[in-house]
Amino acid sequence: MKFLYTGLGILAVCLLLCIVMTTVLDRFTSEAVSHMEQARSLGEAGAYEQAARYVEKASVNWENRMGFFGIILPHDHLDEVGSAFRRAQVYAKNANGDEFGPICVELIDTLRNLSEMETPHYYNVF
Repeated sequence: MKFLYTGLGILAVCLLLCIVMTTVLDRFTSEAVSHMEQARSLGEAGAYEQAARYVEKASVNWENRMGFFGIILPHDHLDEVGSAFRRAQVYAKNANGDEFGPICVELIDTLRNLSEMETPHYYNVF
């Protein structure tokens, strides 16, 4: 009986860690998405200098949390997001509206997909 309780305890701790990690990831990605949506709307209005600040803020916050992201996310996805942030910064600084809007949309979709990809769903278990 002792082994059953030990096993259930370990399973409960793993489940709790999974829930905490996905909640934190969702919060971090939602913050970055919010900044990028603001940058995209400023870029559409032609305020590329302000848009660049929002992209920079999102990028710095993302980079500061790379230790956490490196633990729970695949590194190729992290490289893709980092590259998209750099491209968005360059397009915003150069006021390249033809490229800035699409890269913002791509980055927002990628960030949302990262959060969704790590969220446990019942159909992934059963």
